[in-house]
Amino acid sequence: MKNQNKISIIGFGNQAKAWAMNLRDSGAEVYIGHRPHSKSKELAQEMGFKTFNFQTSEVPSQNFVLLIPDDQHEKALTEIAKINKDKICYYAHGFSLTRFQLNVKFPMFKHILLAPKSIASEVRFLYETKGIISAIYSNEFAPEITKDEIAKFSSLVGFKEIYPASFLEETQADLFSEQSILCSLLPYGALETYNTLVEKGYPKELAFFECFYEVKLIADTLLKVGPQKFFELISPNALIGSEVGREFLFGPDFKDKLTKMLNQIEEGYFDSLIEKSNVEELRKNISQFWQNQDLTQTYNRLKDRL
Repeated sequence: MKNQNKISIIGFGNQAKAWAMNLRDSGAEVYIGHRPHSKSKELAQEMGFKTFNFQTSEVPSQNFVLLIPDDQHEKALTEIAKINKDKICYYAHGFSLTRFQLNVKFPMFKHILLAPKSIASEVRFLYETKGIISAIYSNEFAPEITKDEIAKFSSLVGFKEIYPASFLEETQADLFSEQSILCSLLPYGALETYNTLVEKGYPKELAFFECFYEVKLIADTLLKVGPQKFFELISPNALIGSEVGREFLFGPDFKDKLTKMLNQIEEGYFDSLIEKSNVEELRKNISQFWQNQDLTQTYNRLKDRL
């Protein structure tokens, strides 16, 4: 792989900023690609990065990373392909390539998956604190680029451990985890348990700490010691309570729903939802929903003391 110490990043959102700062701190020469009149251009320059207009200029490196929203990838690659050939394109998520077959539409590029399993703030924090960031990789559409070469590039970003999976597998597993637990069961489960206590007359602060704040503490402990040790360490009340909750909440119908959800993803049902959805309107409505929740008000009162 040619000159890994010279990297271009398309976009300058939160994930892109984290990658860019990590790469620079690893000694790489980083260029930020933008469209004309992009607000991110000035910010990138203020932060000391070189910039280029990817619609009109050649990408100044062999390797570039697409870190703009997935729905913009095809348009961006169409613009980049007009004046660039034989480049290596990295994706931080497999969704766009899988859905739009970008490897077929843009054969002039080599397509590599390097998907960090961490949010942007953690990508930067763990790099600075020398923590471990894991990522999923795939070279299925560019087998001539070896795992060792991808690992060298990923180490510059701070991804110390990389594990193989196909673009499709990463896409479907990522969508499934978001729908099944990360962006559904966790926030909405915390909300419903908080509301149940408050509606029964329990103090809001007590409900907040028991049902929302401790989610982080439990998750941190599970990750630190593993599931087996976790259940060996928790109190007798918590241990018995875990079984009560498991039997009451996680019956056969729960597993059936998970299986149905995954089947829908694998069969392309989620793609049809995306096509029908107005994301901006949906985000506005959900934001308004959460703004109106008492849990949010309690969080806002306590957040500076957490």
